[in-house]
Amino acid sequence: MKRFILFGAPGSGKGTMGELIQRDFGYAKISTGDILRAEIERGSADGLRARSFMEDGGLVPDELVIELVRQRLERGDLDGGYVMDGYPRTLVQAEALTAVPSESERAIFLEVSEAEAIRRLQARLTCRECGAIYHRENKPPRQAGVCDVCGGAVEPRADDAAAAVRRRFRVYARRTLPVIRYYEHRQVLARVDGNGTAASVYERIRELIS
Repeated sequence: MKRFILFGAPGSGKGTMGELIQRDFGYAKISTGDILRAEIERGSADGLRARSFMEDGGLVPDELVIELVRQRLERGDLDGGYVMDGYPRTLVQAEALTAVPSESERAIFLEVSEAEAIRRLQARLTCRECGAIYHRENKPPRQAGVCDVCGGAVEPRADDAAAAVRRRFRVYARRTLPVIRYYEHRQVLARVDGNGTAASVYERIRELIS
């Protein structure tokens, strides 16, 4: 079982890169955001607990996120490999993931400038109902303002405004530095220039995976 871990600040494009890897290599993309939304939709106890933290603007506790990821990894549908999108975000989460056996592991850190992150996120659109993500230039919904998946309203996120992105960018850098150092110490970290077009960034990642 191969494991790829995509890191990157908000706007680095890790979600897009994860989708492309899934498309071309058949590895399942596992996103904690998707897992949390699914649990909230299901109305599970874990989902309701996570929702309470998210609605208060807080971080979902490590132990809850770790347990939900563990459950996802045990489903038996990963077919030889998977890509973690945005997880782990803390050192505790990284250590918990390491405890899950894998044939090989590669952590890919997408490095982007703050200016590029702001430019990308200000073009991002999100479905208010199911959380599906679109982009005004690269991936617009088929009908303007309407989600292709569920028909919900598609709109910019409040935290994608320039000032909010700057704050998120700096908080991410502080919180993620210990995780980056952890994977550097394990000698599985690759730093990838995440600036430029999605196609050019993906070509750099393809070389690592291939």
